[in-house]
Amino acid sequence: MNQIWFAIGCLGMAFGALLFGIGAYNAENERWRILLTLNFFIAAIASVLYLAMWTGHGVSVVYDRQTYWVRYVTWILSTPLQILTVTYLGGTSLAFTGALVGADVMMIATGFVATMSPKPVNYIWYIVSCGFFLAMFYMLFNQYRSQAAAKHPRSRRVFTKLITVHLVLWLIYPVIWILGSTGFNAISSTAETASYTLLDLVAKVGFGFLALNSFKQLDQAGESPQLERVFSQGIN
Repeated sequence: MNQIWFAIGCLGMAFGALLFGIGAYNAENERWRILLTLNFFIAAIASVLYLAMWTGHGVSVVYDRQTYWVRYVTWILSTPLQILTVTYLGGTSLAFTGALVGADVMMIATGFVATMSPKPVNYIWYIVSCGFFLAMFYMLFNQYRSQAAAKHPRSRRVFTKLITVHLVLWLIYPVIWILGSTGFNAISSTAETASYTLLDLVAKVGFGFLALNSFKQLDQAGESPQLERVFSQGIN
């Protein structure tokens, strides 16, 4: 049954990547092309890694539990691109973007260590991983949101919705982890795989479309990212 969910994940991500790729190719300007290209690679990376799981790669038996460690390869490659998508829309400085990406990478890396560790040591690493998530949560919901709202006063609701959806979706991942075989083993392997697959599709392809809709609203308000402003803020 897990293989069916891996196939759904692979094909769903591939379809999303195809749509984003076509959109990037036909983009009316460079600003749209940047956003579509980021989302193309987010979905394409996930599609390839789901293909790996579908064909039986990236899985090992770790302390008597079947562990799909390849998921963390997907996440550590794709989630920084999601952070870049969010910071691109908000016109965030390079320094703050780096802090967000750093917290994200540390969250994924320590989550991987938790997954590969025996119980109860894995719970210590799980808590550390959640700590980095909380740091990222704070930075996005407070500093990022306030800075984006200050730069885009007519689009405050756009960023509130974008960040709320982003954080709620990412909050579900540690819940699945603690309920699955890596944690309390409260749900079956099939339920765990289905939950991760559906969540990945929503958090990557679905969130990609939300980002595009957010960009459209910014564009209509005359507050969409301008390349000159993005680069100058990045340098500063």
